[in-house]
Amino acid sequence: MENQILKNISPEEFKEKLNSNEYVLIDARTQEEHNEEKIADSEVMDVTKPDFTEKINSLDKDKKYLVYCKGGVRSGQTMSEMGKMGFKEVLNLEGGIDGYQKFIKL
Repeated sequence: MENQILKNISPEEFKEKLNSNEYVLIDARTQEEHNEEKIADSEVMDVTKPDFTEKINSLDKDKKYLVYCKGGVRSGQTMSEMGKMGFKEVLNLEGGIDGYQKFIKL
């Protein structure tokens, strides 16, 4: 798709984008994982659930999205799926929430 932005970003960049309030935050993990630890204001879209595609498809494709999971793999899959569905901008947190927590504790 033309002008589509799909890329992995560092925890530093992720925090910057998060603070801009221009992005919708998606947690690609399970609800249980989300309940244990999460980045504030994130919405669970569990990539392993059968209704994942339906849930993602109901989102506004013109908005900008930040996605994360525990280590970056599931959110990478989510970003890829969203790209196939025609979302304009999806950014994946490299290293997931684990890497992000190390960064914010520095």
